[in-house]
Amino acid sequence: MNFDAFDLHSHILDAVSARGYQALTEVQTHVLPVAMQGKDIMACAQTGTGKTAAFALPLLNKLSQQLAVQDIEADNEHRAQLRVLVLTPTRELAIQVADNIQAYAQFLPFKTAAVYGGANMNPQRKAVNAGVDILVATPGRLFDLIGQFDLDLSNVCHLVVDEADRMLDMGFVRDIERVKKLVASEHQTLFFSATYSEDVKTLAQKMLIEPEWINVATTPTASKIEQEVYLVDKRRKAELLSELVGRNNWQQVLVFVSSKESAEHLHSELKLDGVKNSVFHGDKTQGSRNRALEEFKSGKLRVMVATDVAARGLDIEALPLVINYELPFAAEDYVHRVGRTGRAGLSGRAISFVSPQDKAMLQEIEQIIDITLPRITLPGYEEGAPLPARYRDVVTKPVKEKSHNKRKYQEKRRGESKSRDGAKKRFGRSSSNTKK
Repeated sequence: MNFDAFDLHSHILDAVSARGYQALTEVQTHVLPVAMQGKDIMACAQTGTGKTAAFALPLLNKLSQQLAVQDIEADNEHRAQLRVLVLTPTRELAIQVADNIQAYAQFLPFKTAAVYGGANMNPQRKAVNAGVDILVATPGRLFDLIGQFDLDLSNVCHLVVDEADRMLDMGFVRDIERVKKLVASEHQTLFFSATYSEDVKTLAQKMLIEPEWINVATTPTASKIEQEVYLVDKRRKAELLSELVGRNNWQQVLVFVSSKESAEHLHSELKLDGVKNSVFHGDKTQGSRNRALEEFKSGKLRVMVATDVAARGLDIEALPLVINYELPFAAEDYVHRVGRTGRAGLSGRAISFVSPQDKAMLQEIEQIIDITLPRITLPGYEEGAPLPARYRDVVTKPVKEKSHNKRKYQEKRRGESKSRDGAKKRFGRSSSNTKK
């Protein structure tokens, strides 16, 4: 099915065509007609499946219908008024969503802005004060603008909560509930989540009115990701990574680690081996993170070392390879890390470095994705193989894990076995569209 099968404004169809979109993705096929009817939606779909277009296109169409024909054709006659609010859990996702919406609205007079923490508030405040129709925001910065500058949400008639499961994990439930009270009394709410956890279901049932439940459990994206495990001594992971990058001439590799300390340590190791790389984690300024991401996308860097702050919200076009240098504390996060590759129907590859200490977590991951991952051991890296002199002669300090973070994830995992059903389906063999 193509986009012109729906009654979308011609300017929206022109923008979609300019983006090179052709056939609808599965989530778009299910969400578009329901959203255009103005119904509340609870949709379960993984990242990289076209979720932003699924909610942005029908909402832009709604705004277009509210304008006179002359306003569509003459930008200067349109007075912006905040009517669409999109909540996201992270800065990167806010920027990405806003950029996509601006592209979809490029032939329309609507103004879009993104506001998020970790950046100077003044330019964001000025952009909002100048008038916006669509605001993409992280909760913290949104309430900064509300509290300090009296940002008015009373005319917002479309509310989108993106990555609802992540919002819950980060403790934003009360913020979402507060926003619901500040927007127009009659409004449409669209929830999107990568998993159908019990907490997400409870929040959706509490905040949505007769919602349409849409479950896009599996897409071709997941099935096109080649996943494998490399067995390796923990002390030799950096050596193995450098060897693989050099031997295979890999040019764009996103490497995940479990802590900021690990990221900095690996950054130094790769630099010593002559591998151009950067780090991406929460202690870096937004400007530094943006530069690292742009240099990685443009090919100036071969490797970007990142913590789980990059596991959601980063859309790197045609990213060929993700490496789990360290497995995540929570098995569910493996799904989101791997989701950075194989996006939009493209093929991808995910490699996990697993040492003997990681085997328990690997079992949890395999239970979630319902796949036994193939094990690979490169010659010279076999268990029990003599260590190179650099490891025998030098006693290195192990990178300390943040114990409070590990405890947090361990507590989160306890009692959450039900939430894994949704993640299992993501890498499973069937898909369904369910209504409740």
